[in-house]
Amino acid sequence: MDYPLEELGPEGFQQFCQSLLVKEFPKLQCFPIAQPDGGRDGLTYLQESGNAKFMVFQVKFARKPLAEKDPHKWLSAIMEEEAPKIQKLIPRGASRFLLLTNIPGTSHLDAGSIDQVKAIMEKAIPIPSDCWWRDDLNRRLDSSWDLKWSYPALMRGPDLLRAVIESGLTEQKERRESAIRAFMRHQFTQD
Repeated sequence: MDYPLEELGPEGFQQFCQSLLVKEFPKLQCFPIAQPDGGRDGLTYLQESGNAKFMVFQVKFARKPLAEKDPHKWLSAIMEEEAPKIQKLIPRGASRFLLLTNIPGTSHLDAGSIDQVKAIMEKAIPIPSDCWWRDDLNRRLDSSWDLKWSYPALMRGPDLLRAVIESGLTEQKERRESAIRAFMRHQFTQD
């Protein structure tokens, strides 16, 4: 399922990404939005005992990523801007970098945007770097029921149906469940 990430706007998207990251990196330090952050929308220290090594997170939002002809070129240009900021963080302890974006990646071997941006990152950033594209965010959101409630603009029809079914349909429960399932089958067939 593709979620309407653009409904969040740039600030909401950054907060959503920070929330998603906290699930995988519980000690994430989230930086305030719309301030000069030196290339850091978040960071997490990789070890606790006196080690100053940390992982840097940067969020990049495109207002109309599905309407852009070559959105990966936009992201490539962003990476060229961000690389010097990340390089300044390396002497301070940055040892990994993760970029998050609502841009959809393309998977063609060596020619797709995922491989192209990865190559740019490897060339411009001398630490392990990766990108979570739109599909990466969507798949992580699929199982993050609590985040969908925190960011209701991301909820889809099936999410609301699940909530209704799980909340316990009081009287005539089986009949309502059957009607909802029939509706879902019908929608699935049409889609």
